Amino acid sequence: MASIASKRRETEVFSLSFLDCICCGFGAVLLIFLLTIAKKTDVDKADVDAARDRLRKVEAQMTLNQQELDRLAQILAAAQLELDAINAKNTEDQVKLSDRRRDLLLMLQQTGALKDALHALLGEKKALPTEETPPPVPIPNVDRRQYLTGVKLHGEFVVFLVRTSGSMLDDTIDAAAARLEDSDDKKREAPKWRRTVQALEWMLASMDPETRFQILFFNEETTPILPTRGDEWFSTKDRKVMTEIITKLNSVVPKGGANLERAFTAVRFLPRLPDSIVLLTDGLPTRSDSLPMEGDVDEGHRIRFFEIATKQLPPRIPVSTVLFPTLTGDPGAPGLYWELANATRGALVSPSTSWPDT
Repeated sequence: MASIASKRRETEVFSLSFLDCICCGFGAVLLIFLLTIAKKTDVDKADVDAARDRLRKVEAQMTLNQQELDRLAQILAAAQLELDAINAKNTEDQVKLSDRRRDLLLMLQQTGALKDALHALLGEKKALPTEETPPPVPIPNVDRRQYLTGVKLHGEFVVFLVRTSGSMLDDTIDAAAARLEDSDDKKREAPKWRRTVQALEWMLASMDPETRFQILFFNEETTPILPTRGDEWFSTKDRKVMTEIITKLNSVVPKGGANLERAFTAVRFLPRLPDSIVLLTDGLPTRSDSLPMEGDVDEGHRIRFFEIATKQLPPRIPVSTVLFPTLTGDPGAPGLYWELANATRGALVSPSTSWPDT
């Protein structure tokens, strides 16, 4: 029995103490592992939070960068459009420049051709005989034209009132009366009347070509120089009309009395009032519609006729008078016509009896 009990008490390698040691060691390792894992977890969570913060910052920066990229893309697109427009305009300008160069070359060619044609025409002109074109109004004795330079031709429209009464035949009453018996041809050649015609011709010739005019004859009646064209204004540039006027002027025969009132009234009723009036006369009027009288009238009546006539003048129109030698019995005529010129801002010219011969 004793041997059997001895055999049962054989020593075991893995005893309880050994297992306890093993378990304690394993527990210590496990505790260390758990402690290490927990610490690692704390460390990883901080890193993750930091990483997340960095990620959020990176994402925010990326958003800003994307917005900036979008803005730059828009600017680039606008710049591209502007560049395209500039390129298109440059292309258009190049086309225009090419066209202008072509036009310039063509103009240079045409200029050269025109110069050649001009030289040819100038050569032909030199070969032509030189003939001066006569003026529309012939001017006799041009050197003595200055006698009438004091007459003022104001404005664009001028009326010439030409006295055609019998007194225009000579310088005195007796001489003029004696010429009444002459033929019409001799009356037209009376020296005093010829001076009147020449004075009118010279004034017409000295007018500005752009000035328009009308001529009214007055004795006991007042008539336009061209009766069918009394409402018109003539120009010295119209050669046909000037020829007709000069022909008519040289066909007039002075006769009868002189009604200045009727002449001034005719001016008032022209379709257009003139800018100035030029009166060619030799004295005071001898007839008046407002104060009719028959036969001879004295100086007092003639002065009265003159005063009545001036009241018919349209206002603010200069009146210039060419006063030829007055008849005996009209000593007041120069003074009255001077007052008329002064009142209307006109002029008074009194040619000498020998004009235009000396």
